Amino acid sequence: MKLSNVENMVQKKEYQKDVDLQGEILEKIAGLSTPGFFLTAEFSRNGENLPSGIETFISGKLDVIRAGSEVRKFVFQAEGWRIIFTFFPADRVVDERYALKNKMFRH
Repeated sequence: MKLSNVENMVQKKEYQKDVDLQGEILEKIAGLSTPGFFLTAEFSRNGENLPSGIETFISGKLDVIRAGSEVRKFVFQAEGWRIIFTFFPADRVVDERYALKNKMFRH
């Protein structure tokens, strides 16, 4: 089914809003102090407005990790958003289960 020009413009506008909000969230995350860790964020569901509570969520999860938790992936859900955060220690090699790998196949 082919979209009309108006429908196409609406979709582009909605997509741009999602990208802008994600960018604002990533800037907020980048500005946080997370000594000893770097974070990745995967957006699995977008909300309509900026979610509140990300700073508190991340701070709380850092406390959990420092208390001995081996878990490194945590899901933030609020105001329609679902963001998967992965916490990587900055002082060691990335654990095998989180590493990105290239695979080569011979023919």
